[in-house]
This record gives sequence, structure tokens and C-alpha cells, in this order.
Amino acid sequence: MARPIPNLHDISRLNEEIKPKDSKTVLDLVIDNVRSKSSKDLVFGTLTGWMTGIMVVKVGKVAAFGLGGSVLLLHIACEYGYICVNWERVRESAGSSHVWLEKLIKFVKKNSCFSVGMLGGFFFGVAST
Repeated sequence: MARPIPNLHDISRLNEEIKPKDSKTVLDLVIDNVRSKSSKDLVFGTLTGWMTGIMVVKVGKVAAFGLGGSVLLLHIACEYGYICVNWERVRESAGSSHVWLEKLIKFVKKNSCFSVGMLGGFFFGVAST
């Protein structure tokens, strides 16, 4: 890196080493400008929701086709006797889903700014593609 042209009126500091300023990214500057935790949560939730919404639109059709096709193939294989599904075990697994739902509701209540930002960003991401 080249040394800048010294000021002719101040040659006393000519031998001092010139250090470059710490460079910050745009994201660092935005996060520094947002002061409160709730504002940071809202901004972060909106950005992650927007990215998630875009990814859902891009990957959603392929994922829906793959999931629907696999369910149909499993059902056909079960009807023809190639596989045997333990429906009692499936019901037990589905019965424990309320625990996950309660955890999700608890997280949403605890982090309301992030959740609202995520939901709004998700809808914005879906609508923008």
C-alpha cells in the first residue's frame, strides 16, 4: 500500500507508520445503527423471513412433487403388500406433535418481534418472486 503524500507543514510525523482504518461491512453498519434488541430482532426476522420465502417459492414445487409422489408410492406399495405400515406407531408419533406445537407457541410468545418480522418477511419473499 502506498504511503500518502505528507503534509509539508507537518513533517514531524513522517516516520510514523500509517495504519488503515478498520473497514466495516454494510451489514455491520446497519446492525450498529439499530440500537435496541427488539429492533435488531425485527430486522433480523424480516431478513431471514424474506430469504426463507424466496427459497420456499424456488424449492417448493420440487419439494411438493417429491413429497406427494413418495406418499403415493408408499400407499401403492402398502396396498400391493410390498411393505407393511405399523399404523399404531404412526398414530403414536403423530400424537406427540402437540408437544412441538406448544414449544413453537412458547418461542413465538417469547420472541414476538422476531416472529412478526419473520412472518412479514416470509410473505414479502413469497410475493416478490
